[in-house]
Amino acid sequence: MTVIYGVVLIAGLLAIGGWVMIQAAGSEWDPARWFGTAGRRWSSAAVGFGMGGLSASFAGWGSWPAVLAALLAAGALAVLAGRT
Repeated sequence: MTVIYGVVLIAGLLAIGGWVMIQAAGSEWDPARWFGTAGRRWSSAAVGFGMGGLSASFAGWGSWPAVLAALLAAGALAVLAGRT
């Protein structure tokens, strides 16, 4: 499961990094227009899922508690990303 958490974490970080780079470059392509709040929420949820799952796995938790921790972290970051 740690591989799944790691892959999802990397995908979320790449999505957020790409979003920031496009915004910083000032290009005409606006990711907020194409993806809106949902894109920001999904990428933040991916980061939360990966971080929650990895930290629970490396803390020695079982598989199901680690999945639950990953889902809770994903939900928390999705809610926080939607508030900004």
